[in-house]
Amino acid sequence: MRRTVSIVISLGLLLLLYAAVDVGALIAAIGSADIFWLVTGLLMVVPLTLATALRFTALVMEAHVGFAEANRLVLATSTLNLFLPSKLGDFAKAYVLSARHGMEGERALSIVVFEKALDMASLLLWGAFACLYVGFSRPDVLVFAIPVVVLLGLSLLVILPLPAFAWLIRFVARWLPKSIAGKAGRLADSAAGVAVWFWQRPARAAGVLLLSVLLWGAHLLQFWLFTKAIGGFVPLLDNMAFATLSILVGLLPFTFAGIGSRDVAIVYFYGPYLSAAAAAFLGILATLRYVIPAIAGIPFAGDLAAAAAVQRSKARDGSAY
Repeated sequence: MRRTVSIVISLGLLLLLYAAVDVGALIAAIGSADIFWLVTGLLMVVPLTLATALRFTALVMEAHVGFAEANRLVLATSTLNLFLPSKLGDFAKAYVLSARHGMEGERALSIVVFEKALDMASLLLWGAFACLYVGFSRPDVLVFAIPVVVLLGLSLLVILPLPAFAWLIRFVARWLPKSIAGKAGRLADSAAGVAVWFWQRPARAAGVLLLSVLLWGAHLLQFWLFTKAIGGFVPLLDNMAFATLSILVGLLPFTFAGIGSRDVAIVYFYGPYLSAAAAAFLGILATLRYVIPAIAGIPFAGDLAAAAAVQRSKARDGSAY
């Protein structure tokens, strides 16, 4: 039912968007795209996937996850993320770490949470700087910079070896049912332990952090390459701000794979530099960033989908992690 509602919302947003966009101009924008920049932007999916897999192997080096297996996991979770809200398909990695590599369940889940916090912090680090810079000329972007900075701070609480994250979770858990509060408390303690464990190897921690920041800089660069393909002249820092905000809007769990909400955000934020039709085409290209690896991950997704079903069953029985 929830998936049906998200699909309906996505379709509704797309209908409203394309009702306001000149379809002829959109077709013209697609037809006049620079093939070199378009192909270059789309092919960036390959190094982005490889870099994500490399980071995962470095993050869980004690579990001895091979680079090939990590790539299969990244592609498979891309497929699941196309159908699950807020990229929740990534949590199937916890099953693999637990069932195939002998890692304790709560710790495996905490590592996946830590990885998602790394992604969020790396994206927001670029985005916060860019939004504050662009905000001097666009007050609306400066307003959006406030939640970006707040989210960056929360992400850092997960990553840094500080007790603040566990304390925050326990504080919020006071208003949750006892069964959920207990699980939240255990997860908070495990996540805090993962942060301490991560920083015990400074060289590994520095390498993973640097790779993560560069990875998300490349994600934002991919948007800029798409604007070049469309023929737009979007300054790089402006693009970083707009792309960050559009990605965040697409993560809101109200639409199907961010389709519709992300497109509307792109048309709004890129408005000063791209026509509505060109921005709508950029929205299509932004969706292809997720669709291409999702299609490549179909052969590997069945196993992870079954794992996700097992986790849901355990959660209903009260025994999940």
